Amino acid sequence: MPENIVLIAGATGAAASRLTEMVALTPGWRAVGLCRNPPAKAPSGDVRYIRTDFTSLDSCRAAVAGAGAVTHMVYAARAPFGEGGVEDVPGNVAMLRNLLDAVEVPSLRHVHLLEGGKWYGLHIGPMRSPTREDDPRHMPPNFYYDQQDLLAARRTGKTWTWSASRPQYLVDVEPGRARNLVTVVGAYAAICAALNAPFDFPGKPGSYTALTEVTDSTVLARFIMWCLSEPRAADQAFNITNGDMFRWSRLWPRLADYFGLPLGVVRTMPLDRWMADKAPVWRAIAERAGLRYPDIADVATWAYADFVWGIDWDIVSSMNRARLAGFQDLEDSEDQFIRHLDTYRQLKVLP
Repeated sequence: MPENIVLIAGATGAAASRLTEMVALTPGWRAVGLCRNPPAKAPSGDVRYIRTDFTSLDSCRAAVAGAGAVTHMVYAARAPFGEGGVEDVPGNVAMLRNLLDAVEVPSLRHVHLLEGGKWYGLHIGPMRSPTREDDPRHMPPNFYYDQQDLLAARRTGKTWTWSASRPQYLVDVEPGRARNLVTVVGAYAAICAALNAPFDFPGKPGSYTALTEVTDSTVLARFIMWCLSEPRAADQAFNITNGDMFRWSRLWPRLADYFGLPLGVVRTMPLDRWMADKAPVWRAIAERAGLRYPDIADVATWAYADFVWGIDWDIVSSMNRARLAGFQDLEDSEDQFIRHLDTYRQLKVLP
């Protein structure tokens, strides 16, 4: 029997897929992934998936009962949502409450909660920069606040501890997941090439020059693994990014060179509307290059790009709390974009 059994809610989502694989491949650990639609094939290692309806307490109890003596829980599930705006507070809180009600067993040692940049009002307007974990909360609603308050209250008088992570835009290599800046950029570039159009930056002018940051999903997974067994992480929330920042005005020319496209100008185009008629263009690209996904909806979520490139203020997170507690991982975000693009090309997702 493994020493540690990690229950991962939302195990197939963008925030937890790499974590599930990492736990599964770590000696002495076993991953139990809870999700609405378990994958047909599990990654290599000690992992199993259980179909779970987080809106149902009975479903959560059945899932936990089938998981064994759970020692850790990572909560990365989320109620359905659209880009930007206010997300479902009662629904998200109820889902977490159901799983907490089910998982508070004697073997439990730590609970980790996935949050995000919206904690600081990223979706509302300019915010403090760099953000710090103890910054004042913005005017509610914000379901992250209610979830963390619930978790902290449940912790009172218990032997288990909690932690929370606040990543920024997640980047990853995950074929078939379209809500990803890497594939959005790659698909946009391919369409520009097919139409003999310059590689214009389609966001706001301020977004082109503002400082911004991303969090690689593998960095996030390493950080959560660290939180699960690091005493200095107990009962705290942490910003977690690649540890650097960049401007699109610096990265965009490098991307144009990578794709062999003429560098364009900043030309604000809502891609969700501007790309609405480009599905046939992408299908022709995919057929010509032998790509895996002829449907552009499987490669790029244009509304997500509009949200990201519509933010024209700095997004900078202080990593001091995590660094001072001992987590020192770093990644070069610009280089990482290029590496991920290379991988997507090798996987025949991008031309």
